[in-house]
Amino acid sequence: MSTTAKKTERRAPATVRRDIGRLEYLDPHELTIDPFNHRKKRESGDRTEPDGALIASVRAAGVQVPLLVRPQAGGGRLGVIWGQRRLGAALAVAAEAKRERKPYALVPCLVREDLAGADDDALVASMLENTQRTAAGRQDDVEALAQLALMDLSDARRTAHARTLGYRPAEIRAANKAASLGEEELDEAAAYELDLLEIADYADVAAVPGALHRLSQAKKADRGEGKGGRGHWAHAVESLRQERDVRAKRAAAQAELTAVGVSVVAYQFSWRGEARPLTDLRTPLGNPLAVERHAADCPGHAAALHPETCAPVFLCTAWQRNGHQLERDDEQDGTASRADRAARVAEHRRVIAHNRAWRAAREVRHRFITELCARKTASDAAWVFVLSLITGCGDEYARYVRRPRTELVARFLGASERAEGDAGTGGPFAGLIARTGRARRWRLLLAHAAAVMENEVMHDRAWRHPGADLRAWLALLAAEGYTLSEIERGLVPANDSGSREPAGGS
Repeated sequence: MSTTAKKTERRAPATVRRDIGRLEYLDPHELTIDPFNHRKKRESGDRTEPDGALIASVRAAGVQVPLLVRPQAGGGRLGVIWGQRRLGAALAVAAEAKRERKPYALVPCLVREDLAGADDDALVASMLENTQRTAAGRQDDVEALAQLALMDLSDARRTAHARTLGYRPAEIRAANKAASLGEEELDEAAAYELDLLEIADYADVAAVPGALHRLSQAKKADRGEGKGGRGHWAHAVESLRQERDVRAKRAAAQAELTAVGVSVVAYQFSWRGEARPLTDLRTPLGNPLAVERHAADCPGHAAALHPETCAPVFLCTAWQRNGHQLERDDEQDGTASRADRAARVAEHRRVIAHNRAWRAAREVRHRFITELCARKTASDAAWVFVLSLITGCGDEYARYVRRPRTELVARFLGASERAEGDAGTGGPFAGLIARTGRARRWRLLLAHAAAVMENEVMHDRAWRHPGADLRAWLALLAAEGYTLSEIERGLVPANDSGSREPAGGS
């Protein structure tokens, strides 16, 4: 082999570049900002200052990405070309450590002696670092957090990771659901300043049109109250979940009808004209129309889905042409005016809307009562309410106390009534009562009273004729910190709802 060939063999490939530099760990106080750093401090829109998330990350794990530094003119400290915000975060954490008389971490730095005096190279290097670096997208972050949530880690380790990344542990757990959203939906949610827990809630109801706007309005209402609560948010989420479930139920019912050849038409609150439910029609001999027979014999057979239950309302779309008789026609016999029919339609719509709102509010209210029964102590108002109910007499006592629903008591206590005993051994909660110390016995009383009220007073139609017990119960819950839904607020006088501060945190 010739000498030239040997030299060629030992020579590094032309595509490999070895920059001059060494990695050192330096005290952040020994560093300064290079005058040719691309980022500049400005009076407005200053992007050189570290934000809270970066400071929290450095506090938890130190600076992970090295700073690029070079010697300054005249000697002395090294100047930062890359990493101005990381340096600011390191200095903030070091100041905290000094105040607490604790040690602080050094900062990894790539020292480039070759850039000393090369101001143009330093400026270009700083610009390249800021222009070539693109922040990870929101979807990348959420998917990475979802991976972290699925890893087999201890709670302490997962909490430490959450703190390092600037998230709450609950947000890490919620990331898996949030990751089901697309990038555009995540960006929209981020524009409304939703945290990961809120994004997970949104992911649950994103299929409902206008869901994000309704949630943002609820969050705005919670912020407007200034109490740090999420009551309006909880009501909005539950209402959207209910609407989502109704939509899914309606789609399933429609698919089932279509599969057996039944046409589905729009539901009408007041059936007029050619389309009439079979319950309004009769055969020429005056007999009722059977659904199965009508489906087999009549070309006008169809169905409409009830807006509340999604149950099919079978009908004929051309009852006169198909030879059916109308059992009764208010318009023809003059027993109902157009205004009367319009009033009935409006009332029907109102009842359906209020039924939905009432049921949605109940779920949120039950969750709040569960939290209320887990507090360390009861407020004076709660004690007065419970003792007044338990020690009542006469018909009121018999009506409320003898028929409580044990499953609600169990839910409010976070227990399973089946696991606690049976009637032959002292009742379904005998074991729980035996284990409960004196200081916590109020929880059993409150859960019992709450179950009585929710089962006997707060039934589906209670909003129609609200009594004093209903108003008193809602007023108490509001005083304890529960956020009344829109339908509930309409039943409680303004001076009775939320007029007192809650006794303890939930």
